[in-house]
Amino acid sequence: MRKLSRMETNKEVRRILNRHMVDLAYCQYSCYGAEVRLTGWLAKADGSDFIAPQIESMIHEFHRYLPGMMIHGEFDNWNFNSERICFVGERDSLYNGTEEEEQQVVYEIDLDDYDFEAS
Repeated sequence: MRKLSRMETNKEVRRILNRHMVDLAYCQYSCYGAEVRLTGWLAKADGSDFIAPQIESMIHEFHRYLPGMMIHGEFDNWNFNSERICFVGERDSLYNGTEEEEQQVVYEIDLDDYDFEAS
């Protein structure tokens, strides 16, 4: 498979985020080298929140369409990479102005169960 240009990689990242209904008003992304970095706040376009299996599905789609790229999500409410997903904050505590201790919930991803070959 040929290496994608930065423009093609950005376009594919945007497609994947749109397919998973990510609200791009709160999510920023940048692609450079062999890395995709996502930051901001991870929420759906309809205002609802993601759950770990939905994020896992999105990560698998990144790996399928962008093979060899490292994915790093460093959101205010979620942190993830190819190996784990961590929930780190609530929307309500962010908007109430309170600084509650962040409770981390870790969700492990088993990549052996997936075939990342593009069809």
